[in-house]
Amino acid sequence: MTKYIYPTLDLSKSLQDFKDSVTKLLELNNVKEWDGRIFKAREQEIRDIALILAGQCVAILLHNLSQSQEALDTAMIQTQGYWELKTRKHGCRRRQILTVGNVLITLLLPYVTIRNDKSEKLNNGKKEKNKFEHQGFSPFLKWLGMEEGVTPLAWSIIAWRWCNC
Repeated sequence: MTKYIYPTLDLSKSLQDFKDSVTKLLELNNVKEWDGRIFKAREQEIRDIALILAGQCVAILLHNLSQSQEALDTAMIQTQGYWELKTRKHGCRRRQILTVGNVLITLLLPYVTIRNDKSEKLNNGKKEKNKFEHQGFSPFLKWLGMEEGVTPLAWSIIAWRWCNC
């Protein structure tokens, strides 16, 4: 089971957490028992902690972008090519985004829907109107290539690991 790490959205706290964790790993204890496996394990732990710090930084960047009206307006403009005639703004939705380091951030983002009229025949042969199939997307996530809720670098890491199994 994957354990997600939630963002602090505070760079000072993230740096302090990183420093506290790495400081313990830099201690030289029981050096006589060390070998390549022990060193590799420490190296991996340091890397993992650094990835968490990177994920915390990306979460701060995403949060700040999602709060920027300029970024939200740019996302709307840049995704106009995906809009259909019946595409309309449809409020905001919460979306979770996974970053490197397994950091999972929740953002409240504008959402648009594409309404497709669907008429269905009832048992008596009449058509039932006002049925809509709501399909939509977040322009912000489409603009940044994160429609699936994963940052581009996290996707590339996932793909690389999957291909090199």
